Amino acid sequence: MATRRSNGEGTIWYAKSEGRFRAQYPDATGRRRTITGKTRKDVEKKLRIALTKRDSNTLEEMSSIAGTVEELLTTFLQSIEGKREPKTVERYSLDVNRYLIPTLGKMKLNQMTSDVIELSYSTIQRNFNLSDNSMAHCHATLRGAIKRGIKHKKLATNPLLGVDAPSRKRVQIQPLTETQMLSAIDYSAKNEGIMWSSMWRIHLLTGFRQGEVLGLTWEDVDFNEGTLRLHRQLQRQKDKGLVLKTLKADANKRTIKLDLPTLALLRTWKSQQSQFRLQLGKWGETNFIFTNSVGNPLEPRKAAKKWAELLKAVGIPHIKLHGARHTFATVMLQKNVDTKVVSHYLGHTDISTTQNIYQHVNSEMLANTANLIGEMAQ
Repeated sequence: MATRRSNGEGTIWYAKSEGRFRAQYPDATGRRRTITGKTRKDVEKKLRIALTKRDSNTLEEMSSIAGTVEELLTTFLQSIEGKREPKTVERYSLDVNRYLIPTLGKMKLNQMTSDVIELSYSTIQRNFNLSDNSMAHCHATLRGAIKRGIKHKKLATNPLLGVDAPSRKRVQIQPLTETQMLSAIDYSAKNEGIMWSSMWRIHLLTGFRQGEVLGLTWEDVDFNEGTLRLHRQLQRQKDKGLVLKTLKADANKRTIKLDLPTLALLRTWKSQQSQFRLQLGKWGETNFIFTNSVGNPLEPRKAAKKWAELLKAVGIPHIKLHGARHTFATVMLQKNVDTKVVSHYLGHTDISTTQNIYQHVNSEMLANTANLIGEMAQ
């Protein structure tokens, strides 16, 4: 026999054909919701929780209308469009469209459990041969979508709570030694064009990122003061091509003093580039320092290829162009340049970031330490 409660508090009864207790109650929209359990006590507890959620406006949507994982992921991407950096949105989109939707997309939200997610992660990593860092990013993307889903009452609980989350592994980049760095600079000055030798000096002697170097314009150089102002970067964005983007973080907008040889080299390059412009008769709209043959921004892939060729010519094992940033920071710290100064060059707000990431222990440092110990203990 059904137990009727006060209006809006629901009804509990025993469904003999099912061998279970059931309860129904109206949600905030007036829709009837059903709860089931093996005992009356189970159902009463679930009903109390549901009514509390309803009255506090935290009751999740019915599983039948909450939608699928694909809908959850798609609306998440729509919600961050225009609020996050374009490159960030691109990366989230890659996780969603290439990995998560094909694996989890068709599933109803109430079917997404921690076991299912862990199995899906294994499938993704196996099928796409993703690194641990890529899997960790994929997990972060799903976490963001689920967090939004809970906020909008699409999910009652977080299915990620029981998931053994993929962990990121810091990739250690072996920087160039001071000797290798100077050899690369010297070789470029003798064997490459002045534009390239200027570029490698800035990369290796400022610690700027590739996009920051390629985004420099002549207006950023003050030859009288001997300074270089950094406030933009060149970035390739999906469907937009190369875009000159203003740096948002104040720490990343910085001015440094250039060493005199680099300043002189840039002065010579500016004069030479001006002659090219006059001969050509047309030039790119933006006054970039480093350009292709018609004055348009230099393609990052071309710069990376030239860097690889330089290292090969000098006989240095290959490292990515970003390794020039690591090289600058490590060499400066080895020379006891104040960490605050190195952090300023790199655009870090916290000097511990500089110390933790870029102060590499290499064979040269170990040898110097051994010599110091030997001299001390003679």
